[in-house]
Amino acid sequence: MPELRRAAEPDLPSIGALARWVWCDRYVEEGLTPAVARYLDEHFAPAVLGAHLAQQPHWVAKSDDGALIGWVQLDAGSAGPDLPAGAVELQRLYVLPTQQRRGLGRRLLRQARGQWPARPLWLSVWEGNGDALRFYRREGGEVWGETWFELDGQRHRNLVLGWPPLEARRT
Repeated sequence: MPELRRAAEPDLPSIGALARWVWCDRYVEEGLTPAVARYLDEHFAPAVLGAHLAQQPHWVAKSDDGALIGWVQLDAGSAGPDLPAGAVELQRLYVLPTQQRRGLGRRLLRQARGQWPARPLWLSVWEGNGDALRFYRREGGEVWGETWFELDGQRHRNLVLGWPPLEARRT
């Protein structure tokens, strides 16, 4: 069974490589354009990931031989219109394509939800990513709205899905 643990600085190069692989597998249909290459550098370079890791929790899944096979990135400080107060963003949940459909995504999602159990969790998913939408809906995610992702002048509709808190807030 894969090990789940908090990410650490030595994980950053592997996280960056995994993120690029999964992102390209899901979103690159016509080849790597300069805009895509810039996006990957701006979001998945180890220095960028390290700055975020210093402020927000990341979780990694490692295979029995220590290879990185999954990653979760959270952001408790992101906010958007029409989101419940205190909602935490699940910015990324990436599983190596060869390791998908084995329960790892479910474990990573549960870990993300359990990080702040008294707060709602939300994410945005490209409407064309049917596998992800089916997975999140199967795991109880409900559509809360929509948002748009823009890259190189093209807008892509994303659905905002969310979960209520795992536990009621204590007063």
